[in-house]
Amino acid sequence: MVVSIQAAAVAAGAVMMALALVGCGSDGGDPPGGMGGDAGGGAPGEGGSGGAGASGEGGRGGAGAQGGGGAGECELLDLQPGESGPGGVALLYADESFTPDGGHALSDGHVYFTSREQLLRVPIAGGSAEMLGALSSRRTAMFGDTIVWTEELSSPGAVRLLAAPATSLSTSTVLAEGIGFPAQLTLDATNAYYDQGDPQAIWKVALDGGGAPEVLVPSGHPLGMISHDGALYWLDFATKHLERVAREGGTRERLAEVFFGGPMAAAGASVFWVDSSLNTVNQWRDGAAAIDVLHDIEKVPNRDTDPSAVAVSGDTVYWLQGFGCVELWQVKTDGTGARRTASGFFNADWLAADESHVVVVARDAVYRVDR
Repeated sequence: MVVSIQAAAVAAGAVMMALALVGCGSDGGDPPGGMGGDAGGGAPGEGGSGGAGASGEGGRGGAGAQGGGGAGECELLDLQPGESGPGGVALLYADESFTPDGGHALSDGHVYFTSREQLLRVPIAGGSAEMLGALSSRRTAMFGDTIVWTEELSSPGAVRLLAAPATSLSTSTVLAEGIGFPAQLTLDATNAYYDQGDPQAIWKVALDGGGAPEVLVPSGHPLGMISHDGALYWLDFATKHLERVAREGGTRERLAEVFFGGPMAAAGASVFWVDSSLNTVNQWRDGAAAIDVLHDIEKVPNRDTDPSAVAVSGDTVYWLQGFGCVELWQVKTDGTGARRTASGFFNADWLAADESHVVVVARDAVYRVDR
């Protein structure tokens, strides 16, 4: 059942502890909220890497009892390309020479991901992976066939932001030059959005490179950010609210009080996120004064159950939880039917969903779970 809450304000000490905890599960050095770029649903979303799993660095153990249950044991999957396993999991891609290190999008019938500084894609229906070009970046986001990424410059801490069709990386356009490394990055069909500190703000820049970057939200400090239905939504660290602003600019609007932040997804009149401090799966419906907690993730002794990514399709919200051996869970948007869908993904931290499939990118393989 959905629980509607008005979250309490975060005390300063609790915030600092939460920041430390979040940092432990991300790409060391990433700010709180994890990877605001890649974790969402069928449209690009946003979502940290981990260490070795139970079967050792890069290995996969035997198949366990995945799917349909509560918080049980988690054993790493051991599948070959084209094979299906417990919970309807199919392995789409695995290659010892090119081990995935991040997912970007489920678009045009393909899963786009990075491996050893190369951008690849593999058909969602299965088949051979296609190498699209060199891509070395610590922050990426993708919408449709457009990918945006950061490129490090010679100046310490400085990057530039580039955009290109995913199938033609060599035709890149520079969107922003000499900016600080963004903690959050997301796209829509028109703009790229990213945050900056000193001074703290959320910026936007047109994807066609036809204009200079401009401040969209002065002092905006996102711990999760997504563009949806003509507006930018974010979970603000300073105000402790879910907020939004029209993508053309204007007055920011506080929508509901929140506890912390995390990866976000959106569909219809709702936005969703996983709170990486409270370990909850949350929803805000347009016009509501408070958020709905769709699921409170169960704490399991001696196991990490922290969420790392979220996606939504239709009336179902999906998320990844855990570290090393990662589980895929789902819940209906009315808060019913929470269950573990599949498990055994080695250090997975990215997923996407469409009307027929859920895709999980782990650190050793790309998987499809049929809905």
